[in-house]
Amino acid sequence: MSTVLTSEAQEQLNHIRYSRDTVHAHSPAIQKLFNLVIDYVDDAEKAGKSGTKVIWAGVPWAMPLIYSTGAIPVAFSEMGRISGQEAITVSEDYYQMPAETCSMVKATAGEWHLRKQAGTSITRIFGSSSGCEPYNLAWEVMKKEGFDVYTSDIVYRAPGVEGERYEELVRYFIDEIHDFNEWLTGSREIDKDSLHREIVRKNHLMRRMREIMDLRLKHPFHVKSLGIMYLMNGLTHYFGKPEEYTEVLDALVEELSGLETDEADRRRAIPLIWTGGNGQEFGIYETIDNAGGSLLGFVSSPYAKDFGEDIDPVESVARFQLESQMAGASIYRRHVIEQQVDRIQARGLILYGYLGCSFGSVTREMYRDYFHNKGIPSINLEGTFQVGAPSGQLLTRIKAFIEMLS
Repeated sequence: MSTVLTSEAQEQLNHIRYSRDTVHAHSPAIQKLFNLVIDYVDDAEKAGKSGTKVIWAGVPWAMPLIYSTGAIPVAFSEMGRISGQEAITVSEDYYQMPAETCSMVKATAGEWHLRKQAGTSITRIFGSSSGCEPYNLAWEVMKKEGFDVYTSDIVYRAPGVEGERYEELVRYFIDEIHDFNEWLTGSREIDKDSLHREIVRKNHLMRRMREIMDLRLKHPFHVKSLGIMYLMNGLTHYFGKPEEYTEVLDALVEELSGLETDEADRRRAIPLIWTGGNGQEFGIYETIDNAGGSLLGFVSSPYAKDFGEDIDPVESVARFQLESQMAGASIYRRHVIEQQVDRIQARGLILYGYLGCSFGSVTREMYRDYFHNKGIPSINLEGTFQVGAPSGQLLTRIKAFIEMLS
């Protein structure tokens, strides 16, 4: 099937095309990136119809493993870009989800329902049972709708867990990885050579991204906000096309390396850190750009560590997840933010979350208080996971916040 976009989704798609054709007319690499974005879901649907294994996947740690089997993951994040109010209405009216339910859960569940009715070729869903309770409900609902749903227990490592207790977590997680591989392929046996190649690819891409983020300190406006958000987003799933995504990063490094430093741009740019999910209200990013802001730091950054290439690849996946800044208490991510503040000399934080996500709202308040005490101002934003135009009040707040920092 081809994705049928609502008027809201079509409007946001026009934002992407405008950013590709006009805002980033100077950057062939970012133009190619946006082509990957636009074609991602439809090309995955075509691959599914031709017999390739394609799954909806909302668990970042599993992406190298998924690609090692020859399957294509379609990230949950893309559900927001193609869904609109119709998906929300389905979840609230057909599935009787309360209006207060997280917009991410309602958008994904509603969009899956609509796509199932339209004859989607992607009928398998891989999620996490430890994500949030509303998603746990959504998994059960999707099973009743005929989807093949598998959820894994993401193992979190609490602060201070070391020694034998940590090794127990590693062993448990390795078993979880084999269970997932069995659901995906029918066998617990993992092709370790193929997984190792995907780990090497992932490390290469993370290093490339680090180069790009370093070069952006010299050229803060070469890649605008919407471009860098999708560039970071693609580091997880490659938009279903690892080789082409690799070409984008390699080309962008070459582009940025060939530029002369513009000191006027560096002085004019207001360095900002984005924390939280990727908002689908693209007007937010345009407002940041127009106000002179530059998103130079991210809490979900690829800076912390690489996958281990000299150990068993399955163990490498387990240890990478358990030791990453996203695996466990918010204090881990807080440390990443602190590192980013120092690295980019950030003047402010943008704390973004989805409407109805109570977990995210608590985390944002923790960050706000902590960094306020360190003298770093922040703005707390809530938006919808599904596409839509941001409110004028929201854009006014963002503009005022950035102007305050200038």
